[in-house]
Amino acid sequence: MSFPREIWPEDPTPSEATNCPKCELFLQRSRIIWGEGNPNAKIFVLLDNPGSREDKFGEPFICGTRQTLYLATTLAGLRKDDLYVTYVLRCRPVRKYDKEQARITCIKYLQEQLTLKAPRLVVCLGNVATQSFLGNSDAKVKLLRGKIDYYNGVATAFSYHPLAVRRRPVLYKLFLEDWKLITSFYHGKILTDSNTNLR
Repeated sequence: MSFPREIWPEDPTPSEATNCPKCELFLQRSRIIWGEGNPNAKIFVLLDNPGSREDKFGEPFICGTRQTLYLATTLAGLRKDDLYVTYVLRCRPVRKYDKEQARITCIKYLQEQLTLKAPRLVVCLGNVATQSFLGNSDAKVKLLRGKIDYYNGVATAFSYHPLAVRRRPVLYKLFLEDWKLITSFYHGKILTDSNTNLR
């Protein structure tokens, strides 16, 4: 299995957020990572928080999360310019913190981005991203994947976190199925109303 080696460009943090003190991660972060890829893309991919690769500016390698994500999206027929990757938390946690408070605080940045950029589709990867986006701590990817629904007027899809897919290879088939569904929707091959199950 070969992986794309290209590193997508990082999106600069807006000036009004560069010194954000709104949660306790302010005291432990090394920097803020706003996102990567095409900031004007119509597919927003939401992950839980930046990893160690993202936290080290200019790292010349692609982490496991990116390898798995890039491979699936490429095989599904998407281009790098179709995607923008961002996070619930814009800082990498390095020690214990109030997770609920930080996620509630940081998700407001995503809400502002969605209002400003108006993507066609949001893809939540993993339970943390899913629960934070929906504001529902009981939401589970395994129950939501395989369909596209509308939440707050935004078409939304759900799938497993790429690291979960790497740890449990049996999930890769489902992960790729989800990205093929997303690609079909993106290219207008699937029309959906709210709460339409597309399995």
